Amino acid sequence: MQQRRVDVLTITSPHNMESTAATLRVVFITARVHPGESPASFVCQGLLDFLLSQHSTAETLRDNIIFKIVPMLNPDGVYLGNYRCSLMGFDLNRHWQEPSPWAHPTVYATKQLLVELDRNPVGTCGILLLRVAKYLFSCRKWI
Repeated sequence: MQQRRVDVLTITSPHNMESTAATLRVVFITARVHPGESPASFVCQGLLDFLLSQHSTAETLRDNIIFKIVPMLNPDGVYLGNYRCSLMGFDLNRHWQEPSPWAHPTVYATKQLLVELDRNPVGTCGILLLRVAKYLFSCRKWI
């Protein structure tokens, strides 16, 4: 709404970006859908730091998984200091079923990306959606 950008970070090994193997997994992580969940930013930063490290576990994860991370799903609400809602006063978590491109643009775009990933032949073996510091649930196709 206020033209704040929503980043989507992709973390994986470079060879996974060129791979056509249908065995790749996609883990999709979002944070800060509710602006008041500020600890989620610290959890997400720690996750990013680990995934980008030279730790052997992080390297193994990058070799076998494509991570898609949205560190802040509600940048307008965070900037404005709201606790649970967006600029328009919506609790974005209540609009995943049918998001509006006008009223819930970040959720709409994120859902479109998830649908695209689900239809893509690469990575369709499993998409795990994690909402940092709150929920752990999976899409209909899980490992």
